[in-house]
Amino acid sequence: MKYTNNPETRARWMTIGARRPDARARLFCFPYAGSGASIFRGWQDHLPEDIEVVGVQLPGRENRFNEPRFNRLIDVIAPLHEMVAEMADKPFYFFGHSIGALIAFELSRALQRYNSPQPFHLVVSGMRAPHIKRGGEPLHLMDDDALLERITDYNGTPKELLQDVELMKFFLPQLRDDFAISETYQYRDGESLTCPVTALGGDADPSVSESDLDAWEMQTRSAFRAIVFEGDHFFIHPNKLSVLDVLGKCSVAHRGENRGVVFGC
Repeated sequence: MKYTNNPETRARWMTIGARRPDARARLFCFPYAGSGASIFRGWQDHLPEDIEVVGVQLPGRENRFNEPRFNRLIDVIAPLHEMVAEMADKPFYFFGHSIGALIAFELSRALQRYNSPQPFHLVVSGMRAPHIKRGGEPLHLMDDDALLERITDYNGTPKELLQDVELMKFFLPQLRDDFAISETYQYRDGESLTCPVTALGGDADPSVSESDLDAWEMQTRSAFRAIVFEGDHFFIHPNKLSVLDVLGKCSVAHRGENRGVVFGC
């Protein structure tokens, strides 16, 4: 099935806050479970002017709430592969947080496997290396009360939303499908990525340890760096400007400028 020949369809998947025709690089951002492209709103304002930010919007999220959701990673990758390849008229790179990191990683692998245009850098955030198995009970199989308790522990959902029974009736099914994307994922050995990889994490994240971040090094034949910030699983919000500084430097390094920075990140 083809997805990319229809500009309207592509526009639903790829949210561009402000088009920058003269941009020298395009940054695709993949959101975490239960969120959508809106979490990246305003990011472009804090990045170099030659970077265009594209927030990836999956079906069933935000303005696509009435579309059928995916709950298997393999179903997500195929349409994204086509659309990113069609938008590869300029160099691009990926940022993904939590399940967004997993999607960005497997999309990078698919692009490389099929000799499609590939990202010049992969920045993964709040996610253990994909070859490390997750322990514990799968979140998408928990009953509502247990799932709500776990979501509360993650500290990423406003209390007002968690206490709104009607909203949670709408929100929990989306969360289950999102968690299922990562929890039903089965890692398969393959060729290491040729692009540099940067792994970001929070020092108080209960689900991702520093060793989980360091293990991402096995997924690339290029440069690697792990950066740990203060914060829990959603450290990217209180550390927004620092995270954006990392992303900006990745683009600078790709252009060959400011070589004094450690491979740009």
